[in-house]
Amino acid sequence: MLLKNNGIGDHHATRLALNEEGMEFDFMIIGGGTAGTVMASRLSENPGCRVLLVEAGDDISPGAVPADIQDAFPASSLNPNYFWKDLVAAATDGGLPAPYPQARVMGGGSSINGMFALRGVPSDYTRWADAGAGNFSWDTVLPYFRKVEKDRDRPGMSDGPHVISRTPKEQWPAFVRAMEQAAQRAGLPFVNDINEQPGDGFFSMPLALDADTRVTSTGSYLSAEVRARQNLEILSNTQVTRLRMNGNVVSGADALRDDGTTVHLSARNVIVSAGGIYSPTILLRSGIGPAAELASLGIEMIVDRPGVGRNLQNHPYLFFALTLPRGKRIAADLRRFAVAGLRASSRAPGCPEGDLFAFAIGRVSGESFGPDFALVGTALYAPRSRGFVKLKSADPLVNPDINFRFLSDPADPERMIKAARLTERLLREPGVAAQYHEAFLLPGALSMKQFNRPGLAGKVLAMAAEMAANSPGPVRRAIFGRAFNSGKPAMYAGGGRQISDDELLSSICPMGHPVGTCSMGKADDPMAVVDDEFRVHGIRNLFVIDASVMPTITSANTNLPTLMLAELAADRIRARGSAIEGLAA
Repeated sequence: MLLKNNGIGDHHATRLALNEEGMEFDFMIIGGGTAGTVMASRLSENPGCRVLLVEAGDDISPGAVPADIQDAFPASSLNPNYFWKDLVAAATDGGLPAPYPQARVMGGGSSINGMFALRGVPSDYTRWADAGAGNFSWDTVLPYFRKVEKDRDRPGMSDGPHVISRTPKEQWPAFVRAMEQAAQRAGLPFVNDINEQPGDGFFSMPLALDADTRVTSTGSYLSAEVRARQNLEILSNTQVTRLRMNGNVVSGADALRDDGTTVHLSARNVIVSAGGIYSPTILLRSGIGPAAELASLGIEMIVDRPGVGRNLQNHPYLFFALTLPRGKRIAADLRRFAVAGLRASSRAPGCPEGDLFAFAIGRVSGESFGPDFALVGTALYAPRSRGFVKLKSADPLVNPDINFRFLSDPADPERMIKAARLTERLLREPGVAAQYHEAFLLPGALSMKQFNRPGLAGKVLAMAAEMAANSPGPVRRAIFGRAFNSGKPAMYAGGGRQISDDELLSSICPMGHPVGTCSMGKADDPMAVVDDEFRVHGIRNLFVIDASVMPTITSANTNLPTLMLAELAADRIRARGSAIEGLAA
């Protein structure tokens, strides 16, 4: 049965016989996200290695990239067609589950995220080694970051496939330039290149942007030339429901196509790259995980690994929304999201440096009213709290139970408050406060989507927001105090109010950075899922390669570290050569 790949775009026909008697691949990669695209590209460089990449969502082919994915403003984050449907997560114990976006499209998070391109800090990778992940250190990972990056502002040092650039200071809104000066007065200097100089300070945000176009892992690693390889097949709109096991050997996977067809895929080796939520979900449905939980759902246990789905980490963050005067806004034609960032250290006992983070958003929408507002986010970037991903049902169409359990570790609330107070202090500085009208603390459920609605409702909202943002002060404050459900602004000229610690903590929500649920570590650690070669403990030909293997979260947005991790994993797999079927020279 020959199938045409029916993702977005029209690339070469898939040459698959989609049945149990069909073609057996050397490697099947489940998930065409940030890591999966790297693995497909690198492993298929060997013409003798047959590679299948399976993606649950649409493909994004060269020359057929949708405008919202190309956009330098993250408009794609507002398109429901690029996300898993009806996925929810709890932020804290006892908190109500809320919609939680996870990408379901080729390129994964790189196709829908805010485009931050941060490496993290050296201690991130030392913590991985300390957790039993093997040979990780700054010296180990640095060459792989440089292999990934093509940094426009670092000529001669990086010529990788993934373009990175920054917004020059002269293009920053006035409040961001004032924040930089206030940060320097607080002892946080300007850092020219936060990736090469990973210390505390204020910096222009490195972004996955090439001129005015988003840079995705799909564009960087699945070019037309790569897709033309005869040994690489891409199957989109196909959700893997479970792995097919024969004892401690995986032989392939069962999958469900969008048209309702069930297919059976065969491979000598399987790499799961479905991300921090869906990689553990696939393992659990396949009988790899905590024995008692699997038994309670009627799933036959293949390998008892209690750590599958545990150790979930993410970055908690909150937002201040600013209303900006005319003349002090980002240029109307500059479609930028994050323009600058701030890294600081809490100095809390036993906590790493660089654990506090803030970032400045220059516009809240791609619509004309977008520059009338700005956002300043603040986050805890080295949290200790751990959550979980558990199955609710063995049914592959039922989403998992997710709880980040933010603030459950006693070290985290104090540091989250310290991060928020640092941001508040900078915003209250007279030189900064002179650059905006009001600053409102946003409730935890309020995100960029509140500024952007689809269809006619969105157009009406845009018109109303623009009128309100340019209304007289008392009118503006009344409108947005009600719209943001925050009452009086936290800060404005001639007024403001005190914000309690409880109010700050109740305003946090999760970033799109779930990691740790298939953690790397030693076989005798019950919470470890994969070894330092990314192979699942107890299964000789099954690998997990994505952010889920990170033992601890990076002090950075996770896209660039995931690209690094995948490049490193590809080298480690290829270094084993003939020890892995399909990689013989």
